[in-house]
Amino acid sequence: MTAVRQLSAAQRSLWTAYRMAPDGSAYNMILPLRVRGPLDTALLGRAVEEVARRHEVLRSLFDEIDGVPVRLPQDVPPARLEVVEVPGASEEELRRLAREAGRRAFVLESGGPLRIVLYRRTPEDFVLSTAAHHIAGDFTSYWLLLSELFTFYRSLVTGEEPDLAPPGRTYEEYVAEEAAHPSTPAGQRDLAYWSGVLDGAIATELPTDRPRPAVPRHRGGTVELDLAPLSDDLQRAAKSAGLRPFPLLVAAYQAVIAGWTGESEVVIGTPASTRTRSDRGVFGCYLNTIPVRTRPGPGTTFASLAAETGRQLLQGMRHSRLPSVEARQRGRGPLVRMGALLLQMDGLDAQFPQPAPGRYEGEPARFCGLSVSRLAEPNQEGQLDLMLTLHQGVHGLTGVLTYDGDLFEHETVERFARCYERFLRAAADDPGRETREVPMTDEDELATLLALGGG
Repeated sequence: MTAVRQLSAAQRSLWTAYRMAPDGSAYNMILPLRVRGPLDTALLGRAVEEVARRHEVLRSLFDEIDGVPVRLPQDVPPARLEVVEVPGASEEELRRLAREAGRRAFVLESGGPLRIVLYRRTPEDFVLSTAAHHIAGDFTSYWLLLSELFTFYRSLVTGEEPDLAPPGRTYEEYVAEEAAHPSTPAGQRDLAYWSGVLDGAIATELPTDRPRPAVPRHRGGTVELDLAPLSDDLQRAAKSAGLRPFPLLVAAYQAVIAGWTGESEVVIGTPASTRTRSDRGVFGCYLNTIPVRTRPGPGTTFASLAAETGRQLLQGMRHSRLPSVEARQRGRGPLVRMGALLLQMDGLDAQFPQPAPGRYEGEPARFCGLSVSRLAEPNQEGQLDLMLTLHQGVHGLTGVLTYDGDLFEHETVERFARCYERFLRAAADDPGRETREVPMTDEDELATLLALGGG
């Protein structure tokens, strides 16, 4: 009889999103690689199986039993390496194929949460498309996937044992601990905290270009941010104000949202990792969304807004063992429609450097005579109305805005991006400046809007 595993709170939310938009790809975590050299595809296929066998979540199906979403571990991993011959394909064609493979919808009930496709142009020229559904993993999981994949490949090539420590406790143990936590004294304190934070909160929504559909399709797009010229100044401004950079970056984001909506209160969410030391080597979805609720008003400066944001993030992390959604009244709809996320340089960046801004391919790494480089590809578009993702890595501070394409035109998000960059410039120049003093439009945008209106 197949074992039945319960889902974590994050997984249950992701299952709901999957059932509402089964053809969507917003929750596909994708990362294509360019591989050059004498790759042994048979051994790579065996390495894929070894990684899936090592992590139960990767060799699981997801379904419902009596209306309850569950995870069903399989003895044989559902995922296999797909090898596709593409002789003579152009660079553009390879990009298109990798993009399509990454965005192909998962069928979690029968195919599982992992898909790896290898496009072979010549015996020594490949594109490897790796994709995992968010219900199975997080950003740390992605580093584990790629690191272990090439560790197993190297061991198979050399005949040596793979240099891998045991993963740690199982994801099942994490889920059980999460389920038991609300009834503990610490869990009750967490619940009281989140209930206070969320009392009376309503979702913040930007004015949309189109009506919100009854059922979200989670399809969107990406707008890149030009943060390189601001990176050093923002670091100095944050330090001068006694702040960490991320809250200052988020403060500018909140100030723009307040200006665009005209609302006195702004609610955004930032994903936080719930991994403990015991979970470092486990492939799984260890996430809790921390709601940040601020009231940018008269007299609010970038520094004061950032200080309050930082305080809420710190307090939220202290109570993150209990999912914040547990304190939200049922039937009230999603509270977080906009989010902000900071990705720090980690093992993934160290092993597979991110491409420089404006470049498609990163610097190559070396594995067993292979040159392996990371390719730039938009990721997880359309999860929320608007998502700010910042990345502090080998190329300094970079960022993107991903958005729901059912709600916004690309040009609208581009205007938001330019407005955000203008607010960041103001915050970097003077963190003590009032947020309301910064104009929402620059002179060129104002002239365009007046022309459109006949003014």
